[in-house]
Amino acid sequence: MLQFWNRPQACALPLRLLMLSETLQLLASTTGQLALAWWIAQRAGAADLSRYGAFMAGCTLLAMPLLSPLGDRWPKRRLIRLGKLCLLLDALALWLLACSGIYSLALLCACGLLSILANAVLLPAQVSILPELVETSQLPKAIRLRRGAQALGGLLGPGLGGVALALGDVSMVMGLNLVMFAAAAAAGFCLGEPSYPAKSAARTGWLADLRAGLRAKWGVPLDRWWTLAGALMMVFFLPAIGMLLPLRVQALDLSALWFGACAAALSLGLLLGVAGLADLLIARLDRVRAMAAAVALCGLAVGAIGLCAWPPGLVLLLALIGLSMSVTQLVGQTHRMLAMPEAFRARMTAGQLALAQFAATLAPLLAGSLLRHWTVASVYLLLAAGFLLSGLLLLLVPELRPFLRLDHESARGWYARRYPEAFAPLSPR
Repeated sequence: MLQFWNRPQACALPLRLLMLSETLQLLASTTGQLALAWWIAQRAGAADLSRYGAFMAGCTLLAMPLLSPLGDRWPKRRLIRLGKLCLLLDALALWLLACSGIYSLALLCACGLLSILANAVLLPAQVSILPELVETSQLPKAIRLRRGAQALGGLLGPGLGGVALALGDVSMVMGLNLVMFAAAAAAGFCLGEPSYPAKSAARTGWLADLRAGLRAKWGVPLDRWWTLAGALMMVFFLPAIGMLLPLRVQALDLSALWFGACAAALSLGLLLGVAGLADLLIARLDRVRAMAAAVALCGLAVGAIGLCAWPPGLVLLLALIGLSMSVTQLVGQTHRMLAMPEAFRARMTAGQLALAQFAATLAPLLAGSLLRHWTVASVYLLLAAGFLLSGLLLLLVPELRPFLRLDHESARGWYARRYPEAFAPLSPR
């Protein structure tokens, strides 16, 4: 991976700038979210926190698919610049609010809406631009770089936000958030022209583009069931590494230091996976078996958290989960991206991101319902069972095995060759 990072080709510089921009953006967003949650909880309590969370979740579910045609109409570099500029404006507004001492849930929701619209434009473009920056043979390495950058941001972001809050007040943290968003925007604006630009979608009406993207996403059974099974797995998985983890640590009478160690171990396991351990496992087992092994290990580790009372054991289990995540994220992602027709990549990616957001909204509701009837340890076991069953559904997705065994060149454009009717022009209404 380091060898690829230092390659002198022209495509390496845009890729490095994209990774730098994404890492800084993730650091800024995690720091800002931590400070914002602290500010709301400090000034208004749980009621405003829940209202803010519900508003953000609802707007995200609507914005991501509704703005998805932009990614296939406009150059992705332009959308990345626009999205990062809007995030910078949002960070500036939050800093000004914090400095003025004004607390208004309505104003915070307005800032949140701006960030949602920015991310709805930015994220599908960032995810789907990779095949335009590197040649096909280098795409797996580029995806590993992205996952490594995301893991690094996830590892450092919460810690940076916590230290900043401990050393200063909310306004200082929002100032740090503003500086990092400015640096991310600067890196995004330096992004050059893609070396392998994708074809733009044929211009039709906005609703027609939206319908075509949804039909493409739903019309490829492999991608449809893969996306649905993955979202179901997230519903069971996210509470285990999110809202339940501090409850489990507290149930064992452990200090906050152990909670921080568990969170860091998760990101460290993911980082080690994308640095090479995941590749070794995939090369040894092949993609299908590596995915099955990673799903099984991840599910068993989630269940073991509910049984383990040894603090270092919890840390090791979280590291194992992070490593398993790296395998499941890397296996098939290159194939899926190459298999999508160039003119549909952003819309199909946006559909996947919207469904993931929907799963992230359902996950805490499920965990909260289970906690009314069972202990935290028992809920971990129930979530592990649900995750393993949904993982089995993923492994039973039609055509998954032959698709994953294709080489990268054979995977390019596979969706359109296998299901041409999903991408045929819509008949006028």
